Amino acid sequence: MKLNWDEYYFPNEMMEQADAIENCMKELTGRLNELAKLGKDVERVYIVGSGDCYFIGFAAAHAFRKYAGVEAFGYEAYDFYLLQPKVDEKTMVVLFSSSGKSLYVLKSLEYVSSCNGIAVGVTNHADSPLGKDCTAPLVTAATGVSKSFPTKTSTSGLALMYALAAALGREKQLDVAACDALTEELTVKTPQIIRRIYAEEHEKIRANAQKFLEARCYAFAGSGPARSASMIGAAKIIETNRIRIMTTNAEEYLHLNGFAIKSADAVVVIGNNISDHREQQVVEYAKAQCARVLVVGNVACEETENVVRVAPFISELSPFPAVLASMVVLHLFACALSRLSFKDPDAPHDVDLKHVIELLYTGPVAGWQV
Repeated sequence: MKLNWDEYYFPNEMMEQADAIENCMKELTGRLNELAKLGKDVERVYIVGSGDCYFIGFAAAHAFRKYAGVEAFGYEAYDFYLLQPKVDEKTMVVLFSSSGKSLYVLKSLEYVSSCNGIAVGVTNHADSPLGKDCTAPLVTAATGVSKSFPTKTSTSGLALMYALAAALGREKQLDVAACDALTEELTVKTPQIIRRIYAEEHEKIRANAQKFLEARCYAFAGSGPARSASMIGAAKIIETNRIRIMTTNAEEYLHLNGFAIKSADAVVVIGNNISDHREQQVVEYAKAQCARVLVVGNVACEETENVVRVAPFISELSPFPAVLASMVVLHLFACALSRLSFKDPDAPHDVDLKHVIELLYTGPVAGWQV
């Protein structure tokens, strides 16, 4: 462990998310409009990636269906390669890889190209295999390069997908007013709410993290677009704390996952700004099991010794931008736990990362090796 917590990348990068989203919306709106023109006639959109880029695909797909009026699905890159869903000239596939070298993102790109689909490569590196070989690159240098587990790159990436969905909806002349409102909210209100989380909730999260420190398992429940936030939050707990997790939506928690929760566990419930009916029930269920509960956003509940509610003002955002704000809360929570447990938030020392990276980035892709 480093003696100075501020020397770690994760705690610093998670505080840069409002700026990263603002920069992306400012610098890439023109490029998003170009991509929307390119995809004016598309009938389906796939969002393909791994890790956080796979998780944000759930919320992004909902946004494409709502604002752009297209079929839309999120795929993990290896699944997309294996299943090879229908792709033709009326299909846009958004492929995420920060490095531009992820093995099965590139294999998926080969498939999309062979089917004459529109391949949008989202990467930090224009000269990478993804950046050079896709139909249209979306270079996200405005977010900066993450040196730790992703935070700002994930929230910015999802914000860009929302903005692309809105741009495509405008290009298709659908509900232009709704598309404009979403773009404005992403540009102005969302960074404001994130900064408010930093200012008003960060200390509360740190002060209450001790209650959750001894949990043997964390269960994350988020529904609708908030399913992406639940998966991102779970990933940060694994990455920064190396603790067992489960992730589900509120309905399935009541049907199944809640059966496994004990008093030594923690439950994280994430509001979706659409309805909090099932979320309230999950909180009550977890309380009855004497579990510790973290409630994020617009879920009505009473705070107790074991129930902590943070950032209820996320309700001021519409459902899709609210996911971004919830993700920020969960980043802060994971970081607070890591600090209290004296774990390195930037890298798991009990894993051979070099070997893992070699597995991720090498394989049957012609012409390159890490």
